[in-house]
Amino acid sequence: MTIGWMGLGLMGERMVKRVAALGEDVVAYNRSPKAILDLPSNVRLTSDPREVAQGCRLTFLMLADAAAVEAALFESGAIDGMEPGTVVVNMSTVGVDESIRFAERVERRGLGYVESPVLGTTKPAEEGKLVALVAGTEANVEAALPYLRTMAHVIHRLGNVGNGSAMKLMVNYLLAMSMLSLGEALAFAERAGFDVRTALDVLATSSVWPAVYGGKRGMIESGDFTPQFPVKHLAKDMRLFTEASERWRARTPIAGLARDLLRRASAGPFADLDMAALCAWFRDDGQGQASDR
Repeated sequence: MTIGWMGLGLMGERMVKRVAALGEDVVAYNRSPKAILDLPSNVRLTSDPREVAQGCRLTFLMLADAAAVEAALFESGAIDGMEPGTVVVNMSTVGVDESIRFAERVERRGLGYVESPVLGTTKPAEEGKLVALVAGTEANVEAALPYLRTMAHVIHRLGNVGNGSAMKLMVNYLLAMSMLSLGEALAFAERAGFDVRTALDVLATSSVWPAVYGGKRGMIESGDFTPQFPVKHLAKDMRLFTEASERWRARTPIAGLARDLLRRASAGPFADLDMAALCAWFRDDGQGQASDR
């Protein structure tokens, strides 16, 4: 069986290698040409998403947002070439309503739909240690599971489509709050006369130190923010979180401030940097210049 794959960004190029390790042929699409190191011989790259749909009983999407899913799957005509019974596995982080609408449109064509956004960044993606938040019908999920297990060491089965997206947005809300809070704390420490390393040393011995801080500490100290999870993607996820919160009338007043801060941070040169760069953004005027005290 041939497996289809759409999206070879920071995460997708690592995840597709995990799927290819099962030995089946993979046809992989990316919007722009991209050279991938150590690409398995059973992965064929294409610039035409319609080729992914032809003869593939499972097609995985790992794209930046709902607009990218719309373009690759629907506007390109790729979905028109899928045979009845094909299962589309959307691993992109999209809004709850967006995922539900995608499922409805896919299923109207006699196809299956599974949502499976993941938790983790590039290193867990390389190692097959992501966490998958899976939702969809039993039969469709079962069809996708052997491949999901090559990418994720934990799989949460969450019921109906929409639930996986909701859970991913909840997690990324806490992630955003963690990074924004650390950025503010380090800006405060700097003005108090402490260097970043000293401040991090103290925080690391406290009860408020989460795993994500340990994972990002090297970046923060070195100032090397080569992206694993870019600021612009975190900003998008916070926007989706607040939209869902408003619709459900959830009491999340802090989220609005976080959304606005991330929107500002992603409007300038920090957009494509790793989210750890938010710790530098709070000490910066947003134009790449340090602000005066």
